[in-house]
Amino acid sequence: MTTTQRRLRVSLFMMGFISINYSYAGNINTAEILQSSLCPNCIDYQVIGGCLWMTCTPVGCKTNQSIKVKHRLPDMIAMSYQETGKAPWDITAWMSPANSLARGGGNSHAKSPALLDSTTVTFQNTDIIGHPAEGTFFEMLSSFGYSLKGPATPFMPYYLSSLDTLGWRFNIPDVLNMSSWNPLSNRLGNWGNIYPRGGFSVQKHPYKSAALAAFKAAHIVTRPMQSRVYQSLIASKKLGYWPPEAVEPNNSETAWQPLYPKLQMKAGVWPDIDDSTSITDPFADRMSDSGEYVWAVWRTYRGCERKGTMLIAHFGN
Repeated sequence: MTTTQRRLRVSLFMMGFISINYSYAGNINTAEILQSSLCPNCIDYQVIGGCLWMTCTPVGCKTNQSIKVKHRLPDMIAMSYQETGKAPWDITAWMSPANSLARGGGNSHAKSPALLDSTTVTFQNTDIIGHPAEGTFFEMLSSFGYSLKGPATPFMPYYLSSLDTLGWRFNIPDVLNMSSWNPLSNRLGNWGNIYPRGGFSVQKHPYKSAALAAFKAAHIVTRPMQSRVYQSLIASKKLGYWPPEAVEPNNSETAWQPLYPKLQMKAGVWPDIDDSTSITDPFADRMSDSGEYVWAVWRTYRGCERKGTMLIAHFGN
């Protein structure tokens, strides 16, 4: 257990959320997640342009050039699952334990206020954890050429739905957001509406419901000051460094790599399948018997090596 993990565990214990003896054997482990990050398709490394730098001293100014690249980084692990306290990533299950304010999920039977207790409504717990990518991944990334770094801290819990009771189970304050009352805005294809960003959904398809919940959580953590219980995961722009914008529908800067129940060595922008005219279910091979799903969330970064004190021009997107 790392120092960061130990501090987080002690903090949650002191708040009364977990027992130090808590344990749960999940369905995916850290070694499998690390292996899945060695994915050239997911990285999508490209040289896209160049940057012109200038450095001035008392004796004059000189210019220099560097290439501009873009590639993805695995910022987050997103998990959707039904039973509170049983997150599918084994080493992080203790972070989001069952508690008196957060019972299990699945179909909405006595898990919410009376108006949401319906067999037509589904519920998902969702956690967003910092991706554990380290040595081997960055060695592979550097083999492509100049590479960039992201803001994510490995194993850091950026969002734990069981600790965000008002937001995830009661839709507060999102129920007051105008986007929650406009069914035509902020839709993730035919998977459902992003707002309100809670765990309940009228999407009956198990995979789409789980994916929609994960997207909502990523939508939250990539924004500041959301009046939710979370930690933001946002990189700041600086000279020669252009991080991705917040997660949005119809935005190609965020790609999702399935890790569980079926690993895929590729990442796609959601929704990655249009099943509006399909006779069969194209998501059938992604279904989980346990109701647990795990994705690596890859985000696109752009930048160039700094070779001066001033960036005077750049091109390529």
